[in-house]
Amino acid sequence: MVTAANAQNSGKLVGKDFIFIAIFGVLLFVVFFIFAMVLGTNANTFWFTHAIGAVPAGIVWMYLLARVPQRGAILIMSVLVAGVALLLGMLWTGPVGIVVGGVLAELIVSVGKRSTVKNVIAFAAWTLAFWVGQQSMIFLAGDSYVDMVVQSGMSVEYGQTLVSFMQSPLIAVAGVGCVAGALIGGFLGAKIFKKHFAKIAA
Repeated sequence: MVTAANAQNSGKLVGKDFIFIAIFGVLLFVVFFIFAMVLGTNANTFWFTHAIGAVPAGIVWMYLLARVPQRGAILIMSVLVAGVALLLGMLWTGPVGIVVGGVLAELIVSVGKRSTVKNVIAFAAWTLAFWVGQQSMIFLAGDSYVDMVVQSGMSVEYGQTLVSFMQSPLIAVAGVGCVAGALIGGFLGAKIFKKHFAKIAA
């Protein structure tokens, strides 16, 4: 019989791991979603959603990796989060970015021995890929992006401001902010759940 402890040691995911991945994957998305609702009230702050939301989301990420360190957990969680995002109406490039981020994060943590630093860097890569995925629709859709924003219930001015932001130097600030926020959130989560990481390293 495969027990949870044996599964963790052998790298196999068991039933309760999938439940944990699902719960905390949804929680991770909810954190970003809440910040998107708050910061999205102003088009000038919307693209900082990932940077600011990554701080509390990093705590969720690090706890998830502490409880389910097996290979594949991040990718499964990413696919789940991407699915939830699609169901809630996010444009398809966002979910694609989430899945790509999951692949990158898996590659980062799979190289050599798992460590807190790698988990944090993986989260930074995941967050940045999520952000790039969402904002890339502006460049793919071109002039029709504003029409898409209007169809979602926002004003023409709101859509134009989103586009103008991404065409300004602030795009670099938001991108760097994604990485910085994720690093802060990741290390904050590692500090809070230090005992969990000590058990994994043992």
